[in-house]
Amino acid sequence: MIRNLTFKLSVFFVTVLSLASCKTTFISVDVLEPARIDVPQEIKTVAIVNRSLPAKDQRAGNIIEGVLSGEGIFNDRLGSKQCVIGAVDLLNNSPRFKAILADDMDIRGTGTDRFPAPLEWQFTQQTCQRYNVDALVALETFDSDSHTSYDRHEYTIKRETAAKKTKVVEYEAGLNIEIEAGWRIYDPDNKAIIDENVYVDHKYWTARGKTKKDARGNLPSKSNIIEEAGFFAGQQFAARISPVWIKVSRNFYKKGNDQLVQAARYAKLNNWSDAAEIWEKLTNNPDQEIASYASYNLALAMEMNGDLQAALKWAEKSYFDFGNKRARNYINILKGRIADQQRLDKQLKD
Repeated sequence: MIRNLTFKLSVFFVTVLSLASCKTTFISVDVLEPARIDVPQEIKTVAIVNRSLPAKDQRAGNIIEGVLSGEGIFNDRLGSKQCVIGAVDLLNNSPRFKAILADDMDIRGTGTDRFPAPLEWQFTQQTCQRYNVDALVALETFDSDSHTSYDRHEYTIKRETAAKKTKVVEYEAGLNIEIEAGWRIYDPDNKAIIDENVYVDHKYWTARGKTKKDARGNLPSKSNIIEEAGFFAGQQFAARISPVWIKVSRNFYKKGNDQLVQAARYAKLNNWSDAAEIWEKLTNNPDQEIASYASYNLALAMEMNGDLQAALKWAEKSYFDFGNKRARNYINILKGRIADQQRLDKQLKD
């Protein structure tokens, strides 16, 4: 069942606070998030090609533009290469697609942030047949822009060799890279462009030094930064068209009475059935606070078991019957997951 594939427990628990009075603890879980773009279900394999490089008659203009803008001439070439690699990497680790990098194809575009004319359908059909895939995904444009900022930090330290504290001034350089990547998804069988859009992604680096120059010099090289940002942008695009696992946190009550403590031990061992058995009995506890905790925890147990409707029922009971304000936020989370599950059922349907 898809339901059992969309929620999995990570291996560690993190206590919210070290204070003995804290009644809750957090767990880290992986949730399958639906794609933002609905690609037809019959498309399961794709070839990804980099079409963002300039044609021969446009290279001179690109070089001049690179010099005038202060950007490295070949940085965007390196970044676009990593962009398609990043997209292939994430898609092949998703439950939706298998992707092939068509890096032996030399298909040229404008080399700027302007989309080239769409590929001919005969060409896309032949390309898909060549790679034995259902659709062609093209990185049509790729452009990077960078901005460096500086912050001054002043603090005092006590040195062992000095009687007084010493004032230290340090500068932090922040480098923000903006990637604009334009993508098209070609469906050759239906002769349709499923998606045509420019996506903007940002990645940020910081480094410190005694002077602004030192701080800037401690940042990675521009080429390495743009390659890393390009890979990140490719993965972000892949996450838009395919369901992906994301890490989220959930909390539950670990204290309140001895039975809640015992149930928490079961939960920490991933034994949700025994924990749920205790919590269900406690939902009828005459102490309404205990009953509210147990109802809330039982909602989590149901979510862990993949029964989102039952989880919502228990979360609503914790809030509406017992006034547990924490449950109000959990109700919204569960409603969002139920809506996401409906999209996932469609996106992952065989």
